[in-house]
Amino acid sequence: MMLRVSTKGEYGVRIMVDLARHYGGRPRSLTDISQAESLPLAYLEQLVKLLREAEPALVVSTRGAHGGYKLSRHPAEITMGEVVRVLEGPIAPMICATEGEMTQLCDYLDSCKTRYLWAKVRDAVAQTLDSMTLAELADFSSEGQNAATNFIALSDIHVGLSS
Repeated sequence: MMLRVSTKGEYGVRIMVDLARHYGGRPRSLTDISQAESLPLAYLEQLVKLLREAEPALVVSTRGAHGGYKLSRHPAEITMGEVVRVLEGPIAPMICATEGEMTQLCDYLDSCKTRYLWAKVRDAVAQTLDSMTLAELADFSSEGQNAATNFIALSDIHVGLSS
């Protein structure tokens, strides 16, 4: 398994960024978000349900002619780690390096020579997600940055020993 975020995670983050960029305004309809983000409406309905039913909820809905969705709290109070875990589950580059309780066990756990690496990868990903807020990501995305052209080379990622 490669470290890869599913479309559920990608689209869910895009919904949250859209809502963050419109924070303080009127509720956003899924049609608005679907058109702004070029995302399939039917899929957004499933994703917004996950975001609404999260504990604590990430989005709240209002009914009626001017109804739609809003963030449950200020974008600066929502970490990207919180969002990604709701959509993707625990951060787990390998089954032996899963956040929280391991549900699957590996036959080589006791004699594993590489488990330390996967734990460091998990911690680096978790730290990155947990240190960035939705407000930061929304600000970055609205500065006209094209995320598709901002690649991070693997050689630029350094996982150091924490003291």
